[in-house]
Order: sequence, then structure tokens, then C-alpha cells
Amino acid sequence: MLFMTSIALVVLFTSYCIYYTYKRREQLNCMSGMMISMTIGMMSSISLGAILGVLLNRDLTFTTIIAVTSGMVAGYLTGRPITLMAAMDGIMAGVMGGMMGAMLGVMLLPNSSNLMILFVDLIFVVIMFLLLQLIDEESGASKKEVEPVRKPLIANPIFLVAIFAFIGVMAWGKYGQVEDTNSGQQNTQVQELATGNYQEATITVDSSGYGPENLELKAGMPIKINFKTGAGAGCLRQVVSKELGINTILEENTNNFDMIGPLEPGVYEYTCGMGMYGGKITVK
Repeated sequence: MLFMTSIALVVLFTSYCIYYTYKRREQLNCMSGMMISMTIGMMSSISLGAILGVLLNRDLTFTTIIAVTSGMVAGYLTGRPITLMAAMDGIMAGVMGGMMGAMLGVMLLPNSSNLMILFVDLIFVVIMFLLLQLIDEESGASKKEVEPVRKPLIANPIFLVAIFAFIGVMAWGKYGQVEDTNSGQQNTQVQELATGNYQEATITVDSSGYGPENLELKAGMPIKINFKTGAGAGCLRQVVSKELGINTILEENTNNFDMIGPLEPGVYEYTCGMGMYGGKITVK
């Protein structure tokens, strides 16, 4: 719910800012158009990239493609009605923002992602709200119109406060669920260990990666894996594998035990949170 609300917020504000710029395109010069299109392209792609990086299970490829594409479209649609130069600046800002936002979302650890997404939402709305004031100032709307312009609900500060209060409640509520899930996994591991008849293996985790790169184990037996972390593990502390059902944050400079149920013969892969480092478990 938190992430879907954040996406809706980004899409809604971006669409309105593009429309608001289009309405005042004749009063905006090239320099103003460049600044406006760059801001919209950059902020929309950064925010969307950070959100999708977490929502899409930290898949850097698709997150980057979606965030960059959306930022380019937003920048082009904002700048093209003013000048082609403004459109080009918006496109380039969308490319840079999409890549940065995607990397940010992929690098976020599960226990801090909700708070970070809330912070990104806050920065996005503040900047876009100031951008609306800039458009008014540069287009001279406040001087030329005798009657005050009625802004839509999304530009109302009271509405924004209410939105962030709602998102904040959801963000803080998620922390308890994450902790409960981890404790449940630990209880399950204790029960499985009590039955005995499992095989043990150790995987070292340090700045150079995971070792050994290919771990060979027997099929049909539960596996107790010790992810032994060293100094400077960085993003390698998060171990992710859909095949093995692992999404674990390792403690630094210590032993980290994880219990895996009996596996069928085959090759199972795991990676760090960013997908840059990984290893294999071959079950025979």
C-alpha cells in the first residue's frame, strides 16, 4: 500500500506539473523551460526509480528501464511545448535521475526501505510544490491575473500534510511486520534443527564476494548454512535468492546461520541485494 500510494503521488504530481507548464508555455522563455523540464524529468525518475527498486524485488534492470523511460517522457512532454532545447534537457535529466533512483532503491535494506521511500516522497512533493511557484513567477501569472488562480487539491498544503500523515502511518506500521517475519523464520529454524539429520556448510562473505563461488551439497537433506561475514561486506550483507527462499540481512563480523529445507538436485543461485555479487549451490 505504501509503495502504490507513493507511485500514485509521483504520477499525479508529475502529470499536473506537465499540464500546468503547458498552460503557461507562451509566457515561459527558453531558460525557464529548461529549468522546469529538468526538474520534472529528474525528480519524477529519481522518485519512481527508488520506489520500483524496492517494489520489484531489487531488480536493477527493469527498474532502471522503467524509471529512465518515464523520466525521459516527462522531461520531453514538459519542455517540447516551450523549445526543443528545453525538451532535450528534460530528457537527459530523466536519464540521469532514473539511473540514480534505481540504484538507490536496489541498495536499500528491507528494514530501512519504508522510511527512505517516505523521505523520497517528501523531497519530491516539496520540490514539485516549489516548482509550481516558480512557473507562476516566471510566467508572470500572479501579476497578469486580477482574480486569484484556484489551484487543484493536490497543490493545497493542507492536502499535502494529510497525504504525508497517511503515508507516514503506513511506513511505521510496516516495521513491526518485518520484525515479526524474521522472528517467525528463526522459530522455524529452531524446530528444524531439533530434528537433526542435516548437513552443514559455510560461506564466507567479505568485500571480494562470496566463497566458495560454487558450493556442492547432497539432495534430500536439510541444509544449515553459516554465512560468515568479515569486514567491509557492504551490500553483500543482504543475501537474496528466490529459488532458496532467502532474503536475509547478515550481521557484521560474525556467524549467521540460515536453515534451508531439503532441495531437489539442481543448481541454485543467490546474490547480494544489488545483484552484483553472487554464488551457486549445486545439489546432487
